[in-house]
Amino acid sequence: MKETKKFGLFTTIAMIVGIVVGSGIFFKTDDILFATQGSVLLGVVLWVVGAFGIIFGGLCVAEYAKRTSEAGGLIAYAELAWGKTMGYLSGWFQVVFYFPAIVAILSWICAIYIGLLFNITDPTDIRLWIITLTIIVATFVLNIFNRNQAGLFQNITLIIKIGALLGLALLGLVFGEPSNLAAPIIEESRLNSGLFVGLIACAFSYDGWFVAPAIAHEIENPKKNLSKALIVAPIIILAIYLAYFIGINALLGPEQVMALGDGSVGYIAEMIFGPIGMKLVYLAVIISILGSVNGLILGYIRLPYSLAIRNRFPHSERYKTMNDHLGIPVASAWLAFGLVMLWLILHAMSVFQVTVGPLALSGLQIDSLPIVITYVFYSSLYVRTLYEELTRKRLGVLKGYVYPGLALLGASFVLYGGLTQPQSVAYFIISFMGIALGYVFMNKEA
Repeated sequence: MKETKKFGLFTTIAMIVGIVVGSGIFFKTDDILFATQGSVLLGVVLWVVGAFGIIFGGLCVAEYAKRTSEAGGLIAYAELAWGKTMGYLSGWFQVVFYFPAIVAILSWICAIYIGLLFNITDPTDIRLWIITLTIIVATFVLNIFNRNQAGLFQNITLIIKIGALLGLALLGLVFGEPSNLAAPIIEESRLNSGLFVGLIACAFSYDGWFVAPAIAHEIENPKKNLSKALIVAPIIILAIYLAYFIGINALLGPEQVMALGDGSVGYIAEMIFGPIGMKLVYLAVIISILGSVNGLILGYIRLPYSLAIRNRFPHSERYKTMNDHLGIPVASAWLAFGLVMLWLILHAMSVFQVTVGPLALSGLQIDSLPIVITYVFYSSLYVRTLYEELTRKRLGVLKGYVYPGLALLGASFVLYGGLTQPQSVAYFIISFMGIALGYVFMNKEA
């Protein structure tokens, strides 16, 4: 069946911006300040350095997007760079680890903010878990049974979240005190390791920019529109983040932002507009996160299908079937749903501090380390671009050396930061064992 193209340039940009600009900017701002010991200037530097991975990564990946519009995004690009096995393993990691973990944790965070509207603050409250489950089920149903509405929802949530962020940024820039942005005295010995921890927080806030390529085959004129979106969207994201970060610190001061933690945005709204204003801002945050969840699921339900059409995924025949009426690989979507539920259970076991034999699941970091591992695969694309330019001289200095070089620099910061996290070595070993398991299950006869 020949698929009808559904997503234009604006929707593709909206998808990237809408997925990336979700919860991270709201609840990682204080983490950035803790990492820089309250220095707003160094925080700005972290945001800019963190953006290297998506701005120059987008510029580099755009060249891959011009060469192929096959389904799979990272899968297709890794195939171009290193062959079918690397493409399969990158897709396997996304399907089994990355996407389900991120969808589960973002749905949970969304439930937390919904709980704040109704004064439900205990993370073990069963009502929060029912809300989380409802969010996941409803978003999957929307994307499976009405993909046009799912695309429209992505555009609407983008407008709302950008409006809320820029509105808060404007309040801070207009009514804030410039003195709040002055740099504090910093202990260099404590700062060095903290900066890399801050880069992990930035990486989480920037995550999701690679989702749009996963639906390249459903984008109008993908070789043109996707490459444009990968260049334009990261610049928009950086501008929004810097405006918000500077604005909120100018209004409250970094010390108060750190003291308030994730409640800074609600505090500002209540301070200016009263209790109703706080609830409206929390509602905007909820819509923002829902946009991220929707965009991630929109891309995720197509990934098992993308592996299956290459006949390398277990039971490929089952998952590569496209529903003619819905225009969606339904079996692929339900597999994605099942894996999200599995990761949600793992997260719940962490929150409830469950111990399974010698394995204590308390503190399981399902939100950050899967993101770090994906940078291994991103970096492989940048390295390949550099190698091909050295050997073939095809793209020129800017596209062949500068873009992939800076993208690789940004990725290396994130990878180093990931290695400095507590229990990171164990998580890395488990992740690579999971990737190796994918190799065992790979259909090598394809």
